[in-house]
Amino acid sequence: MKTYRFSSVSAWAAAVLLAGFLLAAGRPAAGQTSTSRQVGGATITVESSSRKLAQELAPQARDIQQRFDESRRALRTVRGPGGEPAYLRQEVTGLIHHTGEDLGQAIERVGESDLGPLRAWSDEQLRRIQEEVTAPPARAVAGATPQQDTIAAEKSNRLLDQVGAVVGRIFLLAERDDLEVTLWVGSTPAQQATFRFWPQGQVQGSRQTPTTMQTNGKRDHVLRGLYSYRAALANGPATQSIESFNSAGTPAARLASEPLDLVTGSSFFCCQFSERSCRQVASENECPP
Repeated sequence: MKTYRFSSVSAWAAAVLLAGFLLAAGRPAAGQTSTSRQVGGATITVESSSRKLAQELAPQARDIQQRFDESRRALRTVRGPGGEPAYLRQEVTGLIHHTGEDLGQAIERVGESDLGPLRAWSDEQLRRIQEEVTAPPARAVAGATPQQDTIAAEKSNRLLDQVGAVVGRIFLLAERDDLEVTLWVGSTPAQQATFRFWPQGQVQGSRQTPTTMQTNGKRDHVLRGLYSYRAALANGPATQSIESFNSAGTPAARLASEPLDLVTGSSFFCCQFSERSCRQVASENECPP
């Protein structure tokens, strides 16, 4: 018995030759690296388009996870204010910084595809954690002995658990070949709005152009990660728009819009022009026209 393997792109060409067989088979489900079917005496295997990326990323993420765990165990416990167990703040911030650098470099090294959205997600998660670790400089007291700048062990461990969860999430996504989703975007009260999205933090003028789609519609094979977006709805001579970020690259002025997070959030996104906000929803039914 022969086995033939196709990428997700070549699978469509093979579908024509095999009388629609591969079209019926569809894309492998999240967590599956391939789908196999029997045609006569041959086995046809359709591989997910992100399989190669996942295979390259998974071992790197596993190594980063191991190094992070080892470095975390090596942190020195000192006495903080009041004698409670603590860690040196500089060592905790250094561990988070180096872990973020390792993770970013690993993502950038993967294949020819741009995993920028995934890096944007990890950078944002670690930035928020680092902000909690960083304290305002203490004011010196005349005649007092300078104290070590520490952070309580209880707080440190809570934040370092979150760092480990970020690395662990990326490892599991790669290990399970779950780096892609099918994104559905809807709009209300009217459909056929134009929705453009791009990796958050992408430098203007970079080689990657925004992805454009119409609501209510879906886009297959969208890489997981964190995206900025702009939804625009023509209303006569005027155009209503909802942006996650303004032209300066900073969060749009206190709008209720949520980020397009395709790692921890739903792959269903609804833009409500009457409220000038977009949010992730559980299904298409939660974004009625």
